[in-house]
Amino acid sequence: MYANDQVHKASDQPHLAGALRQFADSEKLKDVAASAKIRSSQMLRNKLLLDQPHQLTVHELIRISKASGNRCIVDGVLLDLNCVPSVCLDDLNNSERRALTDRALDINANTAQLGALALDAKVTKRVTERMRHETVKRATYVMAELAIFVHDVEQKFQAIPVLTVASDALQAMPMPGLM
Repeated sequence: MYANDQVHKASDQPHLAGALRQFADSEKLKDVAASAKIRSSQMLRNKLLLDQPHQLTVHELIRISKASGNRCIVDGVLLDLNCVPSVCLDDLNNSERRALTDRALDINANTAQLGALALDAKVTKRVTERMRHETVKRATYVMAELAIFVHDVEQKFQAIPVLTVASDALQAMPMPGLM
């Protein structure tokens, strides 16, 4: 019923292909394979190559993403589906541990790094595989942090509706003596 007649080519899913390479380069596959209950690290290596007959299943993708904490393959799948990268719910739940100003500064610093990568690509007039991975990794991180930042702002100001209304009223109403 599910014949594997056609092997997927990397060009069919460029984001996934890049994410698989990035995962293989950044993780210790022996440890990930053992944690994800994949028979061997060589089997995992084979599954991370789109042109191999052994293909990564959805269940294996979930296990290796959880085992490694690395969601780059999931993000690659989402990008190939024209969706934005993922945001981990644990990051949302733990977001209160970090001050809004610290998160904003981190977003700003990583955005500056993206600008530096773009400037480097413009000057050299080429993008290497390393630059591409670093750019995608940073951009994904910035988007996730921005989503968490928006969530935190909404949560903080929804929790104190009277203060929000008072702040809006002060900004909208003319102040006597200032006009």
